[in-house]
Amino acid sequence: MKIFLLAQSFPPPSAAGSVQYLSNIFGAFPPETVEVVTGNAQPSLAPRFDAGYPQRIHRFWFIQHVAYGYKTSKIARLIEYALWPLVTAWLLVRNNPKLIMIGEFNVTTIPALIAKRLLRKPYILFTYAEEITYFTTRPLYLRLLKKSLHHADAIITVSDYTSGILQELGADANRIYKVLPAVAYDKAVAASPDVEALRRRYSLMNSAVLLTVGRLVERKGHASVIDALPSILHSFPNTHYVIVGTGPEEDNLKQRVQRANLQDKVTFTGVVENDELACWYEICDVFLMPHRMLHETQDTEGCPTVFLEASAHGKPVIGGKDGGVADAILDRTTGFIIDGTNTSQISECVSHLLQDPELATRIGAAGRAYVETLAPESRAAAIQQIIQQVIKSNKELA
Repeated sequence: MKIFLLAQSFPPPSAAGSVQYLSNIFGAFPPETVEVVTGNAQPSLAPRFDAGYPQRIHRFWFIQHVAYGYKTSKIARLIEYALWPLVTAWLLVRNNPKLIMIGEFNVTTIPALIAKRLLRKPYILFTYAEEITYFTTRPLYLRLLKKSLHHADAIITVSDYTSGILQELGADANRIYKVLPAVAYDKAVAASPDVEALRRRYSLMNSAVLLTVGRLVERKGHASVIDALPSILHSFPNTHYVIVGTGPEEDNLKQRVQRANLQDKVTFTGVVENDELACWYEICDVFLMPHRMLHETQDTEGCPTVFLEASAHGKPVIGGKDGGVADAILDRTTGFIIDGTNTSQISECVSHLLQDPELATRIGAAGRAYVETLAPESRAAAIQQIIQQVIKSNKELA
């Protein structure tokens, strides 16, 4: 059985939750059962990744990775919009897959809709949060999104929150399936020698480390942590804040750190490889990402995988109350859900965990137990069951 996955963004790099979601799950599928059509954002790293990945990957230069979307020119985007549907249509006719999967709402929904109507090819659409809210503010894209939701044989999403948004857009609740993200094994385990080397490299041997991992965009709430840091430092002067990731807000955040004279207390690492990221999770005392909804665009988080990754290392986590966070943080069990825009709440919650190590350990242990239920194999099995159901229903209707 041949299945096509049309994914705008796929590793490398593994930046963005949707990218990790797809690669973690389909990496646990039986080998050679899925063919991935995606971009080639890092040509020097892609061959090594592709050789070790169990599915065949077709890469095209014109498909833009979400991690670099803010740097993409209008001309490059127009080329993508013109070429990707045409190349997809050619691949579908040439390879005749049993099923089409769209990794996130993108322009390949157009050939998928045509293939469904003319060739009776079923398709499954994966949805998260950012891309849904982004396109609802653009009338032309919104029409295509609603049409793709209406005709999808199944819609896979990551939280109750996103399921509700999809239903508001007219999606059939009976065709929506919630499948929580998986945590990759290389992010759940860190080698202790590497951890200690990283501590020494950044002079963190005697520091209480706060960690945020994610693209540097406004909704993630990095600025609120920086604003709360002076209050935290008043009670815990050995605290150090580490920010992993890059993005359009990087310069603004660094200027904010300078204005607050916190250069010695905040480290920007940029993008790191998975083995180093696992070490950062191991090093941190508290993981926090006080995300929020940007009300002008309704942009927020669907089910942030980074909380689950930190929980896999037994770390207490703190997140904002907006979006689908309740599926990633079990409030007051695996972490705390707060108002991500309230610096006082951020300071109080962090201080509470730093002054009570037993509480932090207990919450971290609960988080690790929760994440053990979200292994890639179990997520892959859930997706496979949906695929079989869709293919069976399509045969019955033929």
